[in-house]
Amino acid sequence: MREELIGRVDADRLQQLTLELTRIRSYTGDTREVAEAYARHLERIGLETQVLRDFPNDPCVVARLRAAGRGPTLEFNGHLDTVPVDHPAPLVTDGRVFGRGAADMKGGLAAMAEAARVISESGLRLKGDLLLVAHGLHEAPDGHGEDLLDLVRRGIKGDAVIITEVASDTLPVVGLGQAIFDFTISRPGETTHELLTPPATPHPILAAVRLVNLMQARNAELAQSPIPHVGAESFFIGMLHGGDFFNRWTNTSRLVGTRRYGPENSLAGVEEELRAMAAQVEQDTWAKVELKLTPVRDGFRVAEDEPLVIALRRAYTDVTGRGLPLVGTRMVGDAAIFIKEGKVPALYHGPGGQGAHADLESVAVSDLVRAAKVYVLTILDYVGQA
Repeated sequence: MREELIGRVDADRLQQLTLELTRIRSYTGDTREVAEAYARHLERIGLETQVLRDFPNDPCVVARLRAAGRGPTLEFNGHLDTVPVDHPAPLVTDGRVFGRGAADMKGGLAAMAEAARVISESGLRLKGDLLLVAHGLHEAPDGHGEDLLDLVRRGIKGDAVIITEVASDTLPVVGLGQAIFDFTISRPGETTHELLTPPATPHPILAAVRLVNLMQARNAELAQSPIPHVGAESFFIGMLHGGDFFNRWTNTSRLVGTRRYGPENSLAGVEEELRAMAAQVEQDTWAKVELKLTPVRDGFRVAEDEPLVIALRRAYTDVTGRGLPLVGTRMVGDAAIFIKEGKVPALYHGPGGQGAHADLESVAVSDLVRAAKVYVLTILDYVGQA
């Protein structure tokens, strides 16, 4: 029966749905059209489907295949939005679908829909529900998962979740969280000529450098305590701006970057650490240091013997003949929302692809097929037959 079911996965259908979804522009903040299109597809394949409009410009699609028993509900989850970067017109060539979102993550949405179609049309009676959820406020800085967080807090979630992106040939069981720090360093008064500025005047650029040095020193400390599977927590400096002319003593500078932190750390802990650094720089340089801290996602951890981990690894091996190694990820996604807010395990496993957030984005049709087959077998092993 397992072989018969995965034999029903249709490459042409996967290719067509991925192509259709990539043809619909869906930048974060306006995913209405793609949500409606995806909902219509899920209805056609036999799922009870709702479009929830609590976030009117970014509605959520919630679809369910009802169980015959009282087993666990398995959720497949994905985001409908893409980064706001233009892309050449979608097309299929050399066995790959090209288009914005093909890899991140409309291919994953297509694969989870195809797995649900196979189960639905087979007439198989499941012990638990199959739940598919697609949402639109994922990509930072315009989205922070607030729509998904709302669903989870309302109880619209599975007993376990597969997020159909990030990893395709590995299985992350631990991940780092991420926050964006944005420091403004300033001094009172107007910008002045370097030779006409009093000697005791704070220098915002040098104060920013002092802050960078504190972060680099902390990076060295963090490197001494790597987290298994994922490595050390870290600071990254992405932007340092200050001044507008070579001999003018500026009155402001700006430092922006990322702080990646482990699953046992928290946003509150990160903020406390950054504010302590700011206070030290103010004391050392007499400049004023202000912090804006933007959360992206928390870190996460899933037990290696979690039943969903076992089911997904078995399914992957049955489909590919290869093992699925356990790893960590420094990329951030939505797993932490389910794990920390929903108190349910969540894993990343998708069809992969190339060029996420890049100028040219694509996914192989063969990998869409592989992912859909893995999902079908995972459903059988985790949810079970009634």
